[in-house]
Amino acid sequence: MKFKNNQIYSIFSIFLVISLLAPWGCRGWKSESEKLKEEITDISAENKKLKKELDNLKTENSNMHGRLAQLNLQMAEFQNEMQSLKKELDSFKAQVKRVAQKNK
Repeated sequence: MKFKNNQIYSIFSIFLVISLLAPWGCRGWKSESEKLKEEITDISAENKKLKKELDNLKTENSNMHGRLAQLNLQMAEFQNEMQSLKKELDSFKAQVKRVAQKNK
């Protein structure tokens, strides 16, 4: 296969243009790469901050569950005490009623 001078000149010109433009294009990729690295770093920092906040909220939630269980026990104790007092009140009312009937 024989190349004509025009073909060799065209191929050489294309090669020359590509070799001159390649570094310029790589700089653009490098710049984009640096921007993406910065963005990844920022997102990682925000992710760490949010993870720390989530851990704090989990701890607070766990503490609140303990406090809620404690309050539920107190509430059950108060309900038992109310039932006991109601029984005593009903007993006292019955006694008063009997005394009132005797006095009639």
